[in-house]
Amino acid sequence: MGVADEWIFAVHATRPDDVGVVEIVFRDERAACAYAADRSTDFGVVAASVTGYLLGELGTRHAVAWFADGAEQPARAPRPGPPGRGIYPNGA
Repeated sequence: MGVADEWIFAVHATRPDDVGVVEIVFRDERAACAYAADRSTDFGVVAASVTGYLLGELGTRHAVAWFADGAEQPARAPRPGPPGRGIYPNGA
C-alpha cells in the first residue's frame, strides 16, 4: 500500500472544559477504537473519538466512532464538551 492510498485513524479526547486535540494516530482502525474506548474511561475525560483520513488527500476526513465510559456511542448522539468550541457550531 502506498502513501497515497493509506488510511490513518486519529484519536482525540474531550474534557469538560476543552474539546481536545489529536493525541495519537494509528494505521489500524481497530487499534484506534480500542485506544479511544480505553481513553474515554480516564479521569477527567468525558469522551474520546476516532476520525479516519486518507493520508495526503484533502476532503477525506470522516467520523469513525466515539466513546464515553468505555462504550461506543450512537453516531448521532449529542457530544459532551463545551458548545461552539469544536469543528462544528454545536461543539461536535
